[in-house]
Formats: sequence, C-alpha cells, structure tokens
Amino acid sequence: MFKFVIGVCVSLAVGASLRSAELGEVVWEFATGEPVVSSPTIDSVGNVYFGSTDKYVYSLDANGQQRWRFQTTDWIESSPTLSNDDSVLYIGTWDDRILALNTSNGTLVWEFAMPSLVYASPAVAEDGTIYVGGSDGFFYAINPDGSLKWDFEVGGELDSSPAVDSAGNVYVGSVAGAVTAIDSNGQELWTWEVPAEIGAGSRDDGISSSPMITSTGLVFVGCQNYFVYALDATDGSLEWKHETGGIIEGSFVEGMGRSCLISGRDGYLYSFSWDGDLNWRTFIGANYYSTPCVDGMGRIYAGALNSGSEGVLKVLSSNGALIGETEFSGFIDSSPVLAPDGTLLVGNNNGTLYALEGGDKLASLGWSSFRGGPALQASLQGYEDLTGTPSEVRIFDYEFDESNGVVASYRIEGGGPIQIQINALGSSFTPSSGTTGYGLSLVGQSGEMAFAEAGQVIEGLSDGSIRGWLEPGEYEIEVSNETDDRDALFLELKVL
Repeated sequence: MFKFVIGVCVSLAVGASLRSAELGEVVWEFATGEPVVSSPTIDSVGNVYFGSTDKYVYSLDANGQQRWRFQTTDWIESSPTLSNDDSVLYIGTWDDRILALNTSNGTLVWEFAMPSLVYASPAVAEDGTIYVGGSDGFFYAINPDGSLKWDFEVGGELDSSPAVDSAGNVYVGSVAGAVTAIDSNGQELWTWEVPAEIGAGSRDDGISSSPMITSTGLVFVGCQNYFVYALDATDGSLEWKHETGGIIEGSFVEGMGRSCLISGRDGYLYSFSWDGDLNWRTFIGANYYSTPCVDGMGRIYAGALNSGSEGVLKVLSSNGALIGETEFSGFIDSSPVLAPDGTLLVGNNNGTLYALEGGDKLASLGWSSFRGGPALQASLQGYEDLTGTPSEVRIFDYEFDESNGVVASYRIEGGGPIQIQINALGSSFTPSSGTTGYGLSLVGQSGEMAFAEAGQVIEGLSDGSIRGWLEPGEYEIEVSNETDDRDALFLELKVL
C-alpha cells in the first residue's frame, strides 16, 4: 500500500513536471492562496476549470499552466459546468450571480442575477438549459442566452446540484428535507419528503446531497439524518433505505457492477447494490462534502479526514480494500475528478489544486461529463460483459477528419481494449476480422435508432437499448459515415 504526505508548497512553479508512474504521487499543483472547495471540471481536450475562495475562476491547461482567470467580488464554492459544446463555462458565486464565461479566453458572456448567494453547482441539459438551485429556496432554469426560462419554489435552501435524466426531468434535494422532480417545462412531477425515522431523534432531515439517477429509473440521495434513500424516478415512491452511522452531505457516485458509493461523517465509505444490499463498507475517515470518483479499473478515490483532522485521499479497490493514500495539509471538501489521461485532480483547503497520478481513466461518464466533439456527442451507460465483469469506458476526442466519428474505448478484465467508432445514422457497418459477440445501439436525438450487428444497420426503430454481449478479447468495430446531416445528431451508445 502506498502512502504520500503533501504539505503546502509555495516555491514550486505552477505546471512543473513532477509526473511519476506511482499511483497517488503529485504530477503538478496550482496554488490560489485560498481554499479550493469547488470541484474541477474538465473539457474534452483536458483543460481544467475551477473556482476558489480567493474570488477567481481559473482555467488551466492539462499541464497545470494557467490559461486565464476571471475575478469576481466574493467567494466561489460552486463547481463549474460546461455547455454541451465546451464553449461556455457556467458557475455560481457568493456575490449572487450565475456567470457564463467564454472557455477560450475567460471573458464574460453573460451574468444572471440571483436573489442570494449560490452554493450549488449548475447542471446543463441536452437542450442547453442551465439548471441551478438558490439559497432562497427557488430552483431556476436559465436559457443558453442568460434569460430566465422558468423558476420553481422548492422551499428550503438548495445546496446541492440537480440531476437531469434522459427525458429532461430534473431532480433536486433541499435542506427542508425533500426531493422534488420537475419536468423540462417547470411543472412539478412529484415531491418526496424525508420520513420521520425511528431512532433518528432530533437529527436534521435536510438534504445537501446531489441526487444520482440510474439507467433503471432509480434516484439515490443521502440525508443528514444518517439515512440513504432510493426512490422510483417515476413517482417518487421509496424503493429502499439504509441507515449509516453519520450525517451524509456528500453525493452518490456509480461504482462498478451496478453499485453505488457514498461516504459520510461516520468515516465509512459504503457500497450498495442498486437493489439496496450493502456490498461492503470500509473505514476511510470522516467526509463532509466530497464525492468519490471511480477509474476504469474500478479503483475508488475518496476524500476524507485522517486522525489528525487533515485531508487524505484514499484509494480503494472495487471490493473496498485500501490500496493507498495521499495526505494533505488541509481539508478536502472538493470532489476528486479524473482527467481524460487518467490524472486525478482534487482541490484542498490549503488553497491548492493538486494533480495526482491516477488510475486507468474513467469508469463511467455522467450526462454532463466529457463530450465527444463538435460534430457528434456521445454518452455511455452500462459496462458489463457476459459474466457481469465491469469494463472500462472512455470517450476520446477525435479529429473528425476522414471518418467524422467519435471514438470510444472499452477494456474488459481479462481482455484487451475494444475500440468502437461511432458515426451518424444511415451508415454502413463493417466489423473487423475476428469480431464476434457484440451488440450496440445508436440512439438519435430525434428519436431514430440504428442497431449494428453482423454487418448491417437497422434503421427506423424507436429509442431504447438492446442487450449485447462482449466477451474478453480485442475488437475493433467501424461504422462508416454516409451522410452529412450530423450537426443535430446526438448519439447514445449502450452496451448492456
């Protein structure tokens, strides 16, 4: 098991090359001078964006060199979110604004006045709508041009980020102790209130945790009353619950093999199956707001406090065994994030953003995560082979020169990479030599779907997913483009 101890470094040049092959070691660090509570966001080419309580929004390149910074008049604890084409960055501030910044140079595109300070982080839907909660108890939908689309009174301060499903429905938790589902037109679908739990006594029932949505239609959320809950996304009914040993203010993240992970102030990292079974729990140290992330090999990176009340980033295997840790000289409220090259980024209350040697790239991509490129976009869900072994998933940025496609890479334990080139619908399909046992569904934003199998594409099907099997081994599948109508197409690749 490795262990690194990192103190405050004031003499290191920003972006200096410190790359090591050893997991958890510092690659570079960037000092802001004030706590970095904001979790970083990364665009498709590896540029990094984050805020600091020094009142600046920063953009760094993949080597830690500053590209630009934008000055505000108050703290920034909100984590930034990118527009669907990576051209605009959205972030909330303590000076009562949502800022839209040009990602190329950091200039202000527009600002949206909020009635109070913004803790929560924005989320962007497929149609470009920006969603964010306010500390005034209202939830806001903002058009891409910065105008108000609609608002909805939830009641209670909104500290967490919303989640958006594939239908455009939004789910948000409030410190008043409720989860509310709202459709894309601002109409309430349902509201679920935290129940009075036996034995909870005077515990607060507020929700500061951001909801997580599964592909099976479940909404997971943690609560300050020590419980975690799974709700039916359709009607808000309770599917299951589990009591932990402390306040939960961090958020769920998807693990390997249809599992979900969350940690809390009791010091434990929990893994639950989507059906509500406790897979395992491992003591890592108390966590306040940080949310874990998972790499392509199933390794888990989780921020916590060590016995000396200093920050520590724990690394665990997919079954909860501790692999190693990196200690810091300050708290970790920021959530760790994996860059496209596998570098791990995490902010620290000592005023530094650290880049550490991470794992084998991303295990999964959220709806607001990496984008495939300017002409096509891709999101991926469901990463298991025939035996249930999780596989790595990553979207690579592609040049769109000859093939006009997006490249995705899969790695299944016991086998090599699977490379899939996604192109527009209405195309021919040519599997490479030796390709066997695969299944893809390509889902168009307009409702079209094509399923590629054994050298053919079937067009005109309705949206959905088709089960496909991927045996361990190497595969290369190409779908050649035969149409120029690509700009409005959104492709969703599912391997289930």
